[in-house]
Amino acid sequence: MNRKDTNRVNMIDTTTHYCDLNVAATAGITAFAIKLADVKAKMVLINGLNQVVTGTTTGVTLDTNLLRKTMTDYALKCANATLGYANSVNNNTLKALVNYTRPKLDKISKEDVDDVCQTIHDAADDNFAGAAPYGIVATDVTDLQTAINLYRSATQNPRQAIISKSQAVEQSSRMVREVIDDLLEGQLDVMVNTLEITNVNFCKGYEQARIIIDLGSTTAKVRGEVRDENTAPLKNVVFTIYETGTLTKIGEAETDVKGNFGIAQLPSGDFDFKWEKGGYSPVTETNVHIGPGKELKRKIVMHALVVVEGDLMMMLIANINLQGNGIEPTSVITLEAVNSTMRFYSSNSPAGLPGGQFVDVQAGQSVTHTVQEFMNLVGNGQYSNVQNVGGVMGHWRVTVEI
Repeated sequence: MNRKDTNRVNMIDTTTHYCDLNVAATAGITAFAIKLADVKAKMVLINGLNQVVTGTTTGVTLDTNLLRKTMTDYALKCANATLGYANSVNNNTLKALVNYTRPKLDKISKEDVDDVCQTIHDAADDNFAGAAPYGIVATDVTDLQTAINLYRSATQNPRQAIISKSQAVEQSSRMVREVIDDLLEGQLDVMVNTLEITNVNFCKGYEQARIIIDLGSTTAKVRGEVRDENTAPLKNVVFTIYETGTLTKIGEAETDVKGNFGIAQLPSGDFDFKWEKGGYSPVTETNVHIGPGKELKRKIVMHALVVVEGDLMMMLIANINLQGNGIEPTSVITLEAVNSTMRFYSSNSPAGLPGGQFVDVQAGQSVTHTVQEFMNLVGNGQYSNVQNVGGVMGHWRVTVEI
């Protein structure tokens, strides 16, 4: 098994172990346990194939028992599907070849059980087109043959089908891809996603378990994508990694046309992340730990900004137009004052005559509210205004995160 597949297998083992420790979290998803069992069954075969490659013989007795169970599991699945097809066409000869139950298979001697499973495999393979609608896929049949071959090798059965190292490498690599592409990404991951609202902690732990760590490397990487609030990819977002609590840059990159970014060859340690783009509210993440050989993935959403600003002499008034631009009552608004104290308020007069309710922001400071909170503070006049109530020329700025 090459290093890439070894790293993937370690990730799969970590994921299944995490799920086993948190069975209560997925107890309400009936299909989850079934698919997790499918992952474990394939991992028995992958580990058996790896033993062929490395020539490992330690723990053969345990492997033999586990391989027998895995072999008979696949055999029963293929047998039941083929039996369903045989019943539908009233093929008594085919029925006799595949009519097995678990107790019946368990009673067969260890010297003969592989031959029975081989008969089931051949019947399922020969009649796959008819049996497929009854609950099997092509990989079930090929995995059964792999299980039979491994069981015969483990028991040193003279009728064994010899598996060469090159065949073991090829079959193992194929099965690793099947586990990740079909069972993890295609099924378990999406089932876990249904728990994002009700069980955030489990989802975060699962996401961490699913990260592939390159144990053969001492450097790390961070990659991901940046999109706006409408899920459109954002180009030219600057992603910067700093040493935690400092402005010392460790790496920097820009997103491409698809919103993707990545920085590799990173040392292990604790870092701060920052994503910046003009016209958007920056996104930060602090004190992120990256272990040796680890790859972190991030999906970032950036929110557009509406900025209105201007200069004001003492006691003068300016109108603030915040209508449109996608601003909602829940949008976040920041009021800033530079050089002089600014009074933000609402008015029913186009001349901006001050009303009775207002928010004062001292020079060099800012305040943040939602738009609805701001309106509750200054009243519901038709116009939004700002007045310089300080002693010198001042600058005001209103920033709204859509």
